[in-house]
Amino acid sequence: MAAADRALDDLGARFLEALEARRKGDVDGAAELLRGVLKVEPRLPEPHMELAHILLETGQLGEAEEHAREAIRHLEAGGQWTDDLPESVILGMAWDILGEVLRRIADSDEVVFGDPARFEALMKEARAAFDRAAQIDPSNEHAGGWSRDFDLPPIARRALREVAGDAGDSDGDAGDSDGDAGDSSESDGDSA
Repeated sequence: MAAADRALDDLGARFLEALEARRKGDVDGAAELLRGVLKVEPRLPEPHMELAHILLETGQLGEAEEHAREAIRHLEAGGQWTDDLPESVILGMAWDILGEVLRRIADSDEVVFGDPARFEALMKEARAAFDRAAQIDPSNEHAGGWSRDFDLPPIARRALREVAGDAGDSDGDAGDSDGDAGDSSESDGDSA
C-alpha cells in the first residue's frame, strides 16, 4: 500500500472516529478530530460538511458558513471523498447546510434589527442555497420545504413549522430527507 493510500486510510479512520464522537454527543471531540483531518488534507469536503453542521448546532455561524462554502467548492470540483451516498445527495446536503447557516445568520438580532439590505441579501442567498439543494437532490425535504416556504410571510412559515411539529427547532439541522437536516451521516451514521 502506498504512503498516500495509508495516509487517506488514517484520515478515514479519524473521520469515522469524529462521526462516532458526534453520535455519542461529544461535539467538542468530534470538532477537534475533524479539524485534525482538515489540517492534514483541507480538500476533503465531507469533514468540512460535518464540521459546518457541528458549528451550526453550536451557534458558531460565521465559521459554519466558511466550512459549508468550502465543502461546496470541493464537491463542485469533483472532490467527493466518500462513496457511501450519491454525489447529488452529498452536494444537496452541502447546499442545504449553507442555506440553513445563512437563514440563521439572517435570523440573528444583529441582522434583524440592523441593516435591512443585509437581511434581504442573506435571505435571498439562503433561498438560493435551498433552491439549489432541492434542485440537486429532490428527495431533500428540508431544502424543498424551505425553498417553498420562502414565498410565505414569516408568520405563515412559523405556523407551518408548528403544524409540522418542528416549531422552535433550534438544532439547525439542514440536509437530509427525514427532517433531521444537515446530518450528513444520515445513511448509516458512519460517513458523509
